[in-house]
Amino acid sequence: MRRPDLLAFLLLVGCAPEMGNPASLVTQERIIGVRGDPAEAAPGDLVRYSSLVVSPSGTVEAQDLSWSLCNLRKPVAENTPVSQTCLTGDLVQSAQGGSVSIQTPSSACSNFGPLAPPSRSGTLRPSDPDATGGYYQPLRLDLGTEQAIFRERLSCGLAGASLVMSQEFRARYTANQNPTLVSLSVLVGETPVSLDSLPANQRIRLVAIWSPDSAESYPVFDPASQTIVDHREALWLSWFATAGAFEDSLTGRQENDPAASTENTWQSPATAEVVFLWLVLHDSRGGADFASYTLTVVP
Repeated sequence: MRRPDLLAFLLLVGCAPEMGNPASLVTQERIIGVRGDPAEAAPGDLVRYSSLVVSPSGTVEAQDLSWSLCNLRKPVAENTPVSQTCLTGDLVQSAQGGSVSIQTPSSACSNFGPLAPPSRSGTLRPSDPDATGGYYQPLRLDLGTEQAIFRERLSCGLAGASLVMSQEFRARYTANQNPTLVSLSVLVGETPVSLDSLPANQRIRLVAIWSPDSAESYPVFDPASQTIVDHREALWLSWFATAGAFEDSLTGRQENDPAASTENTWQSPATAEVVFLWLVLHDSRGGADFASYTLTVVP
């Protein structure tokens, strides 16, 4: 299955796997997932954020995880999703813990959206939306030397649209909801096998299923043609484990593919051991969900 050619909304920085290991192999403590509830917030909204921190010993509660809002706009010259200063600068901590609640700044749509930002010189311009019409508030997560950037989708309205077009867009648009992972099937060939008795040194099929309503339809405004075009979310899944080897670190479905599942092949370890497995599901508007499993490999 081909990987979807998409920009992930979780940007992992300083938590890459050790040299020579694939991104899917967990060999050290890492931040691999963040979910915001709601998945799309207006300025002033309170968002509940949940993290997924993992290690070779399993899922980590990460009570020392620090969360900081970054309100720095990305300079035009920087070809990155967020300002490099968000990664390297000193930010004021907003909350601490594995799951936290943080209020979206009232200035978010000016800092990162279609509203003109305050400027003494008057030279700053509003931000451009991404391909889904979205704007995002960055947050930085710090856990020891590990660091990650997550971007919360903002509800900011349109730029460059007529009153009639803005009214039509609001009538058609529904704020993004997080996708939902439903189940994981494990098979050797076509035969289902139990998670607590997986054969060693075998190619094992893993089939992840999400709810049918996870891929939502949404409109995108094109200011050049002054038209609104409907799209359907793409969904992609990141795979992580403490042992074995995946055929792909990332699988998924493009927006024109209605299937509510994706599969991967995992080569189980050659010896008996307990393996921790994590799935992180993303939609193309910034929503996320994740799940954890314990696999027992037997001789």
